Amino acid sequence: MAGAVTENMSTKKLCIVGRILLISQVIAFLVGGLMGNCALYVIKCINVQKPHHQTKWLMPWGPSQCEKIQDLDEEMSRPIDIGDIVFAVHFPLPNREMSSWLQFMIVTMQLDIVFKMDNAISKSLTNCPHAA
Repeated sequence: MAGAVTENMSTKKLCIVGRILLISQVIAFLVGGLMGNCALYVIKCINVQKPHHQTKWLMPWGPSQCEKIQDLDEEMSRPIDIGDIVFAVHFPLPNREMSSWLQFMIVTMQLDIVFKMDNAISKSLTNCPHAA
């Protein structure tokens, strides 16, 4: 029965309905893109405070901030342990609140990974107490 409606419409009316649907879809896409929350960025830090598991939270802002790095390739000249790298995210952004429109979060995380053959994995990182 639904096919009968489109069969009885003239080509001109069918094109008008198609254009209206396309324009409303473009408007909905623009409203979602312009009114949505801005993107969050992950800041890469190096934990310079030792020992690792006895320090407080590492934050890229404030008085006790961590050492920020831009690119992991630049830091490969230093002897960095895998436990020294920290990825910090502040959500929601400072001086902002969660939007009532935000019902769920979709997070895409792209990690910068640098591999070197001479980086030995320390024994403390391979002995996980929770491993089966």
